[in-house]
Amino acid sequence: MPKSENRLCGHHGWAVLLGLTVMFVGFSATISNSHGKSRSGRVHAATDSAVRPLAPANASEGQANAAYIFVKGTGILRLQDDILSTVLETQAALRDMQIDSEGALWASLQGVGVVRHVGSQTVTLNQESFAKLAIRTPTDVWTINDSHGSVVHYDGRRWKTVRTRNSLAGAFDDNRLLDIATDGRAVWVSSWNGLWRVVSGRWTRVEPPAAGPAGAVAEVDVPAAPAYPLSLLVARPGLIACYLSGCFVSVEAGWQPSRWPADKAHLQSAGSANLVAGTGADGRTVVIARLGGSGEAHKSEPLPATGINDIAIDAAERVWVATGGELFILDASGRAVQRWKTGDGNQAGEIERVVVAGPGPAQLPSK
Repeated sequence: MPKSENRLCGHHGWAVLLGLTVMFVGFSATISNSHGKSRSGRVHAATDSAVRPLAPANASEGQANAAYIFVKGTGILRLQDDILSTVLETQAALRDMQIDSEGALWASLQGVGVVRHVGSQTVTLNQESFAKLAIRTPTDVWTINDSHGSVVHYDGRRWKTVRTRNSLAGAFDDNRLLDIATDGRAVWVSSWNGLWRVVSGRWTRVEPPAAGPAGAVAEVDVPAAPAYPLSLLVARPGLIACYLSGCFVSVEAGWQPSRWPADKAHLQSAGSANLVAGTGADGRTVVIARLGGSGEAHKSEPLPATGINDIAIDAAERVWVATGGELFILDASGRAVQRWKTGDGNQAGEIERVVVAGPGPAQLPSK
């Protein structure tokens, strides 16, 4: 052993080694805490969980003009430029899937957590999954944690509970959170105890519409419509809240009827130019209309008997429809212009969800 190394074993050497040991332990603890895990490896509660901070990403890398589908038992697939690729292979159940303002894909998966995919990278942001995602920006995300009955906010580093269901007081002691959406200016939360609007941290209860839209058909054996919306959507006119008595648009002056044919279809998707779409009463046709327009709603031809699982509208006003193992693209008049099957092998299965970034791919993969 060289003399210089022998001197390291003296009293000063032991002090140096002890100092290095303390630094290493502190560094390891910092890494463990930054991943939001306890000594047992379990993720902390949502109020203190930050699995991995969100780093800036180039969303244009492999993201623009893409369509994503979730195939049950297979995972998330991307359709882009006549190419089919696998984004995430998983047998986990999907809870929600959204596109953020940068074109990146977010998915909440049972037993997997919340992931964000951009380019060729998939990052786990939380090991707990949530029922609903409302994304204002990649660092301003609102969710519903149905297992705890709470609204959780993500700021790009940490997931924090901002409201519990019991704090939204109303007619029901056992309040339940139903849906969440954001129009960029406000966050909207639907619950059994009514609709709530969140602006700059202030929560305000929004009174329901006074009556159903013109032409709405009353439900049988329902004495009065509930005072809470069953679902929320966002379109150019503003928030669309669908009550049992019909769908309404929230404007500065209050509520106005959406002119959606409530007696014919269940509203499921809204585009950026007042175009909306939903499943017809027969469960096999798609109804397409423009909110506030004077024209009649369009109706597609009957689609496969497997039923309609999901509907999305892209920036080019094409309507994407997931039906069993087949995907349809309709124009604004309801005419089918393209169709695609999942095929055989490891990418086969039932399409449960479809989301589209921008105008979506011009051409679906040939196989």
